[in-house]
Amino acid sequence: MFNAASMLQAGSHCQRSSTGFSFGNRERDRKLAQHHGFIPMPPEITRSCVVGVKYRDGVIIATDRKGTAAGMVTTNSMKTLYRLQDNIYIGCYGVCGDLHQVARLAAAQMELHRLQTHSSQVPVVCANQFIKHLLYRFHGKIQVNLLVGGVDSGGPSLYFSHFDGTSDKIPFAANGPRQLELAAMAVLEKGWHANLAEKQAEALAIDAVKSGLRNDLFSDSLIHVCVLRTDYSVNLYDKNLAVNVVPKQAVRRETLTLPKVLFAMDHPLVPVAKGLHSASQDADKFMAKGSRTALALERHRARKSKERNEIDG
Repeated sequence: MFNAASMLQAGSHCQRSSTGFSFGNRERDRKLAQHHGFIPMPPEITRSCVVGVKYRDGVIIATDRKGTAAGMVTTNSMKTLYRLQDNIYIGCYGVCGDLHQVARLAAAQMELHRLQTHSSQVPVVCANQFIKHLLYRFHGKIQVNLLVGGVDSGGPSLYFSHFDGTSDKIPFAANGPRQLELAAMAVLEKGWHANLAEKQAEALAIDAVKSGLRNDLFSDSLIHVCVLRTDYSVNLYDKNLAVNVVPKQAVRRETLTLPKVLFAMDHPLVPVAKGLHSASQDADKFMAKGSRTALALERHRARKSKERNEIDG
């Protein structure tokens, strides 16, 4: 059995060790918050739905690729599937920095284990054993949950390792935020059976992730799928599914018509120094007959003439 305890020799949780984890900044932020009111930045997490399905001839892991921080979607291309060996992959949910370090460390240790044992494939149980020992040693401070799936000489295997170091060997699993996990698990419990074919298991895993995304406010449409077969072939691809598509309303396109040009653009005008009161008698010959300005000038002169006649009258 793979022994992970000898590789974890950290003397303190706040010291940098061979595991690559350091919690010194955590203690620093706690003291600053107590004495100076410091508010640390929220960690970026993979608010994703991770689904694992064991079928007749292999294992399928599917997950979306959404990353959030403080309720805000920061990326739609978060890496949530990691290769440990050619026959072992893990799907992760949790704090991004922690899961990257766990995946990097686990991949390195599995490669060392393969070289030491001179074997062609590392058993899936070895990867799960190392990961659960690592998570248990830090007592839940590494905030990640992992689905470890792969194939070896014993056939396909799927493990679910929790952040506190507990682990289960199960035929199917779903992990993520509570509302996503419950929706995905309902689909898996309804559709899974022991004799699933590859296409059926693949469709079931995708439907489970899609069901979880429909129950999330920050739903995404990109699903990352990993298929591991007992012949040690691997298929990785992204499936773009429109989950919450808002129907587009038909746009009525009309040809724009230019508004009617003002009369000042149609007819030449002569600037008047002080308005119509001071217009000269020769202004008529400079204005086009029938224009609005000429008609307004005629009405003004007629009104002035009428006023003078009434006064003289």
